[in-house]
Amino acid sequence: MKSKLPASHLFRQFLLFALTLVFLLTVIRAAYALWQFSRIEVNDGAVMPLFVQGLRFDLALVGMICIVPLILGAILAMMTRTRSLAKILITGFMVGGLLLVMLTELITPWFLETRGLRPDVQLIASIEQPAMVLESLLHEQAVPLVIALILCLLILIAFCGRLEVRRFLRHRLSVPGALMLSAVGGALCVLAISSSTDPVHFSLSPADAAISTDPTINDLAMNSAYKLLYSLIRGTPTVPPLPDEEIQIQP
Repeated sequence: MKSKLPASHLFRQFLLFALTLVFLLTVIRAAYALWQFSRIEVNDGAVMPLFVQGLRFDLALVGMICIVPLILGAILAMMTRTRSLAKILITGFMVGGLLLVMLTELITPWFLETRGLRPDVQLIASIEQPAMVLESLLHEQAVPLVIALILCLLILIAFCGRLEVRRFLRHRLSVPGALMLSAVGGALCVLAISSSTDPVHFSLSPADAAISTDPTINDLAMNSAYKLLYSLIRGTPTVPPLPDEEIQIQP
């Protein structure tokens, strides 16, 4: 039995997480696009940018979730005494990140239907009498909510099973491989987060989601977890601006 593991052991786990997250968000975005197809159809040429920009926001979210556990976790994983701490840190960020994505996407349909936008901190805080809203949802949308919760649970169980938590980091990583993974992986995360066309902002901003004259379609280009985290960090509303400051209300 080897006393040390190659860096590829940890890299595969992060790659699995990234692919799972991107695939999940792409499927959900496709479902929203079908739901809002009448609005997308009015904005000719919005379909391709919706998914291209969506992929950029999804990769940025992956970078935000992975940057700390990848850099710090890889360093902690190369020492025997801190290997267990690295395991807790990495699995915690991965499972927590996946749970955040599923929960935010779970509440997104209600916000799209009532506000025309994905949820952020400001929209969530603006809800009056949240208990009554929840009661109404449970009464009117009980079946879809139960199905969605079951699907979220199955996805989480499947991911944890594929992650093989019990066998994960059973031994420490080799020092050269861990250092290289920490440096290269951290650089890739920074690149994913900072892939913005706005020179003022380091990370992707709502301005990068402006792909049409419809605020709802622009908002679909983001993902709800990224929008929520962005609004939490920036502390400002995250409504994507319209191109050339045009305002058009779609039916």
